[in-house]
Amino acid sequence: MFIALGVLLGLISLCPIILAVDGSILPSLIPLLVALGLILVSINLAPGEAQRFANLTKLFVIGAAIPAIWILLQMLPLPLSRTQPMATISELAHPVWTSVAAGFRHGVNGSITIDIGATAIAFARYLSFVGMILLATAVTINRDRAESVLVSLTAATVLIALIAAASDLFGLGLRTRDEAFDCAGLGVILSAACAALVFERRETRRSGKSDARFRFGALASLVAFVICAAAIVAARSGSLIFAPSCGLVMFCAVILVRRLDLGRWGAGAIGVTASVIAIALVTGAAGRSSDPRLAFVKKDAASVELTQRILADAPFLGDGAGAFEALLPIYQSTDPGAGEGQAVTAAAKLSIEMGRPMLWLAVLAATIALLVLLRGASNRGRDSFYPAAGAACVATLLIQAFINVGLFGSALPVLAAVIFGLGLAQSQGRISY
Repeated sequence: MFIALGVLLGLISLCPIILAVDGSILPSLIPLLVALGLILVSINLAPGEAQRFANLTKLFVIGAAIPAIWILLQMLPLPLSRTQPMATISELAHPVWTSVAAGFRHGVNGSITIDIGATAIAFARYLSFVGMILLATAVTINRDRAESVLVSLTAATVLIALIAAASDLFGLGLRTRDEAFDCAGLGVILSAACAALVFERRETRRSGKSDARFRFGALASLVAFVICAAAIVAARSGSLIFAPSCGLVMFCAVILVRRLDLGRWGAGAIGVTASVIAIALVTGAAGRSSDPRLAFVKKDAASVELTQRILADAPFLGDGAGAFEALLPIYQSTDPGAGEGQAVTAAAKLSIEMGRPMLWLAVLAATIALLVLLRGASNRGRDSFYPAAGAACVATLLIQAFINVGLFGSALPVLAAVIFGLGLAQSQGRISY
């Protein structure tokens, strides 16, 4: 498993480079590394770990199959009528195919997606994302490997935070700015998890060097927290500050409940209070738009208006996974400065490409994942900070999906997948092998 761990750490180390260097070569390495890691895991996973891995991921694999099946259905050919070109045999086909069918003597085979190639690429990216979660879960079942992955994740987010802060400070115009600050938000929670790791290891590993290790680990965690938090504050965006703040409060609440032994009633009281405060803040932060997919966007009016028009025309079943870029030439103004060449939020893009039902299904799935991780944290003694950090990061990512489009980047999905896999792997007690 040592080589599989190296592959996983290699994926994490790619993230800062991907954000700092433009191009498509580095992101294309991700599926290759994921496939290599899964092959190594399948060969080297110990029988006991394999059984635990199967128990942990069984429900996840079933849930992950639903979007995969839907993307495949979006690519299926749906024939149009030859005798009546403007009448569609299948009501599932995208309306665009009926408008072009008249130009073909023998008719055309339509589909839900308007760009089968882009949807096929999106399908490969989705499989890579699922594969990363499975790889991270298998590798981090072992406690020592879990520690290495947590530290590597924190280091990667700190480096990304420095890149984002330097870009804003020197006016470099980082193309992946939103994604970089989203990663820095995760770094706030991961650095807090590292602090919890250092504190717990000091309690359980009494030795002559424990004090020196504790001081170094605590100082490193504090520095990491300050760097990530300062980068987000420097972005001068209330929404970007709100998302990781919610995750951090959730993480601290879980640790507080366990440390003070508050029980279910104490946890419920903290949860209700935090929910009321969060709802009040969200209500106050919402803009004029009644659409939650756009209500928290703080971007130029042209970009928001561009996304609004595409949303208004999007069919109930979506335009096809990955097909947003194919729609842009139709809706963009001839003025090159009129709006960004992407959706303003990940929620809006997912709704356009996969359909509104799939958006809210994704929100439901994220909520269930959050609750599963919180339950794992409450049932654990030592190492409860792993699932607690995973739940806090899921909450942060869920909020960020309604703030910007960073979730559709190349680096953030890698970090998100590894964090969730780490939290899932450590949501049950360790077994000695």
